[in-house]
Amino acid sequence: MAFVSVPKDLTKIKNKVVLNLTKRQLVCLVAAAAVGLPFYFLTKNYIGTSNAATGMVLLMLPAFLFAMYEKDGMPLEKVSSTSSM
Repeated sequence: MAFVSVPKDLTKIKNKVVLNLTKRQLVCLVAAAAVGLPFYFLTKNYIGTSNAATGMVLLMLPAFLFAMYEKDGMPLEKVSSTSSM
């Protein structure tokens, strides 16, 4: 007979929407793509492919951090606001 372990704290379980991502992660990643990809395609002819790719990464990085970073179950904006207290 197969046994499945069930966690005791069900508040840590998050609903996955698409591609094993939560709704928050999906919104942040779409926002990052909406900002970064147009920047790359509009600037690669003027500043070069490498510089445009670096700029795209720098523009997209904050959204990735807000999407993926979590400490003690709290997202980035809650961690940064509670750490200053």
